[in-house]
Amino acid sequence: MREKVAGYVVAGCMLFLHFTLTLGLMFMPGQVGADWPGWQSTMFLVGITVVPAAMWLIIMSSGGLATARWISAVAVGGVLLRVLWTAYDGGWSATVAVLPVLLFLLGIAVWLVYTWPRSSRPLRDLAARHGWQLEEARKLNLPELPAPVGRAWSVRDAVRTPSGGVAFEVRWLQWHWLIAHRRRLSVFVRILDVALPPFEVRPGGLARSDLELESGEFNRSFDVLGDNPRYLMATLHPRNLQTLLDARPISLAVNRAALVLSDDGPLTDSLTRGLTALDRLTIPPHVAEDYGQYRGTTPGRGLRFRLPDLPANVVLARLFFFAAGLLGLTYLSCLAAVQIYGA
Repeated sequence: MREKVAGYVVAGCMLFLHFTLTLGLMFMPGQVGADWPGWQSTMFLVGITVVPAAMWLIIMSSGGLATARWISAVAVGGVLLRVLWTAYDGGWSATVAVLPVLLFLLGIAVWLVYTWPRSSRPLRDLAARHGWQLEEARKLNLPELPAPVGRAWSVRDAVRTPSGGVAFEVRWLQWHWLIAHRRRLSVFVRILDVALPPFEVRPGGLARSDLELESGEFNRSFDVLGDNPRYLMATLHPRNLQTLLDARPISLAVNRAALVLSDDGPLTDSLTRGLTALDRLTIPPHVAEDYGQYRGTTPGRGLRFRLPDLPANVVLARLFFFAAGLLGLTYLSCLAAVQIYGA
């Protein structure tokens, strides 16, 4: 019940901020005594196309939504042309005033360019040399995967091996305030015969581990996170420990029927290492018998990741700072344009 109420609150605040931001942008020149031709129609276009796309990027996961990407690209392209025409028609003062909106459009354009799914010739060549098959990621039939990816992710091609392993590269932009870091994660997946309890093995060895194993080198290199020590000891037998050591720095996560390896960086750099480790990892029969459950069926095609839910207060704070920041910068640029060039 509380989650449903929080969802309604976020939706209501999102609509209010969207309406307020659009009106604020449209009538901003009047606040500084200016009147630039075409400003209101341009900002109205920004408000009904690009602002919803930006809010969607802030709070939603866009991975796999190809239609939404195309809508965003068309909106950004059309609005960018209209904004440039407004700047040209209004002279230097309108050009200065519209700079925050131009930077806003540029930021979304950079996100679209970087996260747009693309094919890789080196990946195709590498897969062909090993006899592996290349296929589109949207055609995969995989369960929800426990991989540490960002919310606005994209995947184009996947590599499938004869033994049933699948590998692909996930791209996304990770934002820290106004600075964006490009992230690429190589993911290797094998579907198990049964659903097992979740656990993780992460590179680190910084005394955060829930379990200390018999291999000192492994304990120094990895952290094991899980709830059942007996289950973890039985699953991480010596052969699996050595496999993970040979594949360093790679992470392992098991969530129900998905066994997932992941490695930071391009897939072409870790494809052979990751798929080799994926084939060598084994789940002992007694582990499957003692801890395994019926895995069920995979719902539909495509990729799905287990993403952390954003708390309502975080969502509202992001939306508020986005709206207030864009309005504030636009007001300052309009004021500066009037002071320098006049209305």
